[in-house]
Amino acid sequence: MRSMKRPGTARKRKGPSRRREIKQRKTFTLSPEAVAILEKLSMQRSAGGQDSVSAFLDELLLMVGEEQRRREIEQGTQKYYDEQSAQDEEEEVAWAKFALSQFPVRNVSEEETK
Repeated sequence: MRSMKRPGTARKRKGPSRRREIKQRKTFTLSPEAVAILEKLSMQRSAGGQDSVSAFLDELLLMVGEEQRRREIEQGTQKYYDEQSAQDEEEEVAWAKFALSQFPVRNVSEEETK
C-alpha cells in the first residue's frame, strides 16, 4: 500500500544537516510590492512555478540567517587577529613556518610541466 503525503505536513529539507521539522504557521502583512517580488522570485526559482511562495520565503530567510552567522564568524576571526599581541603573532608566524617546512618540496623542471 502506497503512503500518501498529507497536505501541510513538513517536508524533509535538502542538505546533510537538515532534519524533519514541524513548520509553524505565521501570518504576516506585506505590501503588495513585497508580495509581487516574492511571487516573481518564487516562480523564477522553481521550474514551472511548483514551489510555494511560503517555501521560497522560508528558504530565503534561512539563507539570510546563514549569511549572518558567516559574517559573525568572520568578524570574530578578524577581532581575534586584531587583538593579538605582538608576541602571539610572532609565535603564530613561527608555527606557520614550521608547518610549511614539514611539507615535501618538489622541484618541477620545465620539462615536467610540458
